[in-house]
Amino acid sequence: MSSLALGLGLALLASLALNGSYLLQHVGGRSAPAVAARHPLRTLRGLAGSPLWAAGLAMGLAGWALHVGALARAPLSLVQAFGAGGLALVAPAGMRLLRERLSRAELAAVALMVAALVLLAAGARTAAQPAHVPSLALALYLAIAAAGAAAIAARRPGAPLLGAAGGVLYGAADAATKAATIAAQHGAVAAAAAWIAAVLLLSGGAFLCFQRGLQIGAAVPVVALMTAATNAVAMLGGVLVLGDPLGRGPAALAHLLALAAIGAGAWCLAPAQARLSAAPR
Repeated sequence: MSSLALGLGLALLASLALNGSYLLQHVGGRSAPAVAARHPLRTLRGLAGSPLWAAGLAMGLAGWALHVGALARAPLSLVQAFGAGGLALVAPAGMRLLRERLSRAELAAVALMVAALVLLAAGARTAAQPAHVPSLALALYLAIAAAGAAAIAARRPGAPLLGAAGGVLYGAADAATKAATIAAQHGAVAAAAAWIAAVLLLSGGAFLCFQRGLQIGAAVPVVALMTAATNAVAMLGGVLVLGDPLGRGPAALAHLLALAAIGAGAWCLAPAQARLSAAPR
């Protein structure tokens, strides 16, 4: 198995774990104390007091570890696409367990995402990892993302926009994680440590925004906006900043269309995700 194929397989597995963790955290977090950005440790203790939320956290950490493994082996835009595409597996399986049916639009979204993933997999070619990270450009990209997330989170009403802000920060954290894996693979320990610090800061902010959004609002807009923002920021970072290979001519256009189709499909499947999270415990 090639390194690229392994990376894309890990991305799918990571998606299964992460999507499952969102559902558990949404259900478990409803009975926890209010999420407060000014008191992160107290917030974490309150959330961890829910067994369901704690199980979701464990599943999410496992998914994140798989996601990092995928980023170490494949371009960021492809990892993000296959991660989002995992929802095409989670939603039908979950709805079948609940003995419910997906709507026609949701079935169409599943088909669209599967077709886009097949197109990406068929066109993917193993490429050497970049020898360096464009540090200044990526730092600027992360700063813009963080400022944008802060502006979004500060607006009212809160819950859906908190989901969007969390997604922007999660997408930026994915870009920083990819930079850390590149630096580590080339022995740049100091650079890797700096990018890891950025990952922790961005992920911490994303965590607080997303958890508060899930706690005070309906799952549909919160999860949908979080997913869409994560996909957009991470994919754009991979293509525009980290130089992910797109191919040339028609191949590049097909690649971009497939990425857009996966983002649109993930948005359409958000209602199914919400119905799963609203199911009896």
